[in-house]
Amino acid sequence: MFPTNTTVAPKRLKTLDQLGASLGVTFGRFSLLDEALTHSSYAAEANVTDNERLEFFGDALLKFVISEYLLERFPDYDEGKLTEIRAVLVSDKVLAEIADKVNLSKYILLGRQCQMRPSIMAAALEAVFAAIYADLGIITLQNLIVRMFGNQATNIDKDELKNNFKAFLQESVQAQGNGLPIYELVTMEGPAHRPLFEVTVAVSGTIVGRGQGTSKKIAEQEAAKEALENLGLTNSKTPAAKATNSKTKS
Repeated sequence: MFPTNTTVAPKRLKTLDQLGASLGVTFGRFSLLDEALTHSSYAAEANVTDNERLEFFGDALLKFVISEYLLERFPDYDEGKLTEIRAVLVSDKVLAEIADKVNLSKYILLGRQCQMRPSIMAAALEAVFAAIYADLGIITLQNLIVRMFGNQATNIDKDELKNNFKAFLQESVQAQGNGLPIYELVTMEGPAHRPLFEVTVAVSGTIVGRGQGTSKKIAEQEAAKEALENLGLTNSKTPAAKATNSKTKS
């Protein structure tokens, strides 16, 4: 299913074993893990297989496991809320943060002219998930993902979804007699399994905010947040102001 870089040097084996220990996973096929941590820049120099196929499959596995977990974790949430939580959980930002916690960058093989970036760490983590599935099966992978992402899901539920900037913007502009805010998708970039959306929001025909996100809904929320700030509508009642106030107090 996954052709691998079959030869792994003894020193590299020891390093990969350390990673497995930090993840709480005992690998059998270290060649799979080695491939999962091989960036395309290194693969081109060393003439080995990069991690892009594993990343593609790992992305799908992550979304499947997270979707099942969220259905059980939040039985009363509708499809919209579940989609928003999942979109944040599987974003490059969150994946890179989790990868950083396990010091994944230490194990990623990069080409001589390539520098580590959060997107590289995120992609490598997804590839590692695919390697775990191929080597040890779905149960091991599920346990690891739930362990890694459980607290993140709680934080996102508390913070991200409560910040309903779109609703507040609509209430505010309608109260001023300016009609409904109009959202428009400007661009959608990136690979199909990890798109990046850019959205603008206009009030009375004038663009007042712009936002980006890993889903259209998240991008719209970001655009609404910027619009509230640009229109001077942030006060103690807005989600943005509440977030700012809480950070100031802490």
